[in-house]
Amino acid sequence: MELLIATHEGLAAGLMSAHDMLAGKNDQILTIELNDTGIRDFKARFAKVMNKYQNSQILVLTDLKNGTPHLVASEYEDMYPERVRVISGVNLPMVLELSHKMINASFNESTEKAIQIGRSQIDVDQLAAAKV
Repeated sequence: MELLIATHEGLAAGLMSAHDMLAGKNDQILTIELNDTGIRDFKARFAKVMNKYQNSQILVLTDLKNGTPHLVASEYEDMYPERVRVISGVNLPMVLELSHKMINASFNESTEKAIQIGRSQIDVDQLAAAKV
C-alpha cells in the first residue's frame, strides 16, 4: 500500500518535514501539491503518480473535502474503488500513525485507522476556558 498526501501548496511538504523529523523517512509516503502552476498541471502530475502505482492500493489523504486535490483524488476513487481510498482532513497524527501501521495493516484497516486517529487528536486542552 502507498500513502499519498495531496494538498494545497505547502501543506504536504510541511507534514512530511515534520514526519521525517519525528519518525524518520518513509519511502512509501508520497506527496503532491496544488500550486500556482494550476489545476491542469496538478491533474497531470496526479495522473502520473496514479499510473506509476497502478498495481498498488493507494490511500490518499487530502486537506480539504471538495477542494481541488480532494476532487481530483475522488475521481480515481470512483474509477478504482478497490485500490484507491480518499480521506479528507489530513493531520500530522494521522500521517505518523499510518507511516508505522502501513506495513502490517490491510487497506481497510489503514483507512479506518486514519479516520480514527485524525478525529481523536482534535481536542481542546482547557475546554472550560474555551467556553468563555
